[in-house]
Amino acid sequence: MNSSISTPPAHQLQTENGSLQIRFEWQQDRYAHVVRWQSESGEVCEARSEEGSSDQDWPASPALQQLSTETIEGVPTILGVGCAGSSHFSVSVQVLETGGTAADENPLPAVRFDWAVRMSAAAAKEHPDADLGTKYTAEKMLASSLHGQTETVCDPTSDGGSRFVPDPSGGGRTRQWSYDLLGAACADPE
Repeated sequence: MNSSISTPPAHQLQTENGSLQIRFEWQQDRYAHVVRWQSESGEVCEARSEEGSSDQDWPASPALQQLSTETIEGVPTILGVGCAGSSHFSVSVQVLETGGTAADENPLPAVRFDWAVRMSAAAAKEHPDADLGTKYTAEKMLASSLHGQTETVCDPTSDGGSRFVPDPSGGGRTRQWSYDLLGAACADPE
């Protein structure tokens, strides 16, 4: 009998030219992800999800324990689910060749994230301002585009760190947040 435990497989998407990539890899008890882009000058920038631990009800980023890569309407898509505490998380991730737009009208590639969490009725009532969202650490500022009622919070303790959170006024048991990380040239934090 084989007693070894296998590591779940990594999942990756990228633009056709490989200049923008998203990769999910297993770390301890959940998947973490990194977005990597390369500018035309060859500079490589990364944004890494900051994960939490198994004893946190609302970790810095949603806990994802299962991923699959599917094709939805002709677009490769990573779908994920997981849980922490009494909350259940889900995500849909796609690489868009022309996601955001730049001021010069040249479309930028983007990685689109659509997150949701379903909280227990008790947790939603007791913690209407639950600390939900997705946190990134990065050496450079993240270029992003927000969707719906998503907000961004810059982390003053780390260069380029950002956290994308659902609008706290949304309330209810299900909370959603959605954003694009753009394949823009890397920018130094101000």
